Amino acid sequence: MTITLELPPDLEERFVAEAKAMGVPVDEVVKAYLYKAPPAGARKPLSAEEVDKLLDEAADLIPEGIPSLSDADISRESNYSREDDWNR
Repeated sequence: MTITLELPPDLEERFVAEAKAMGVPVDEVVKAYLYKAPPAGARKPLSAEEVDKLLDEAADLIPEGIPSLSDADISRESNYSREDDWNR
């Protein structure tokens, strides 16, 4: 299959330079990149630093003065009630 793409000049220069450095045709370099490319819409896993940054940003959204939950409030036992036993 043949596909014609209009590449930005800087990207074209990168492909040409890499092809020259490797001593291969430019189309081989482009094909190699396409094989490595993730599917459209796919996301790469976040790094630990990216996760930390996102969690810090989320924490900044919590208004000042909101009290923290106690250990009892977040315990497993506090998440279930007797009604959960009755619904089995």
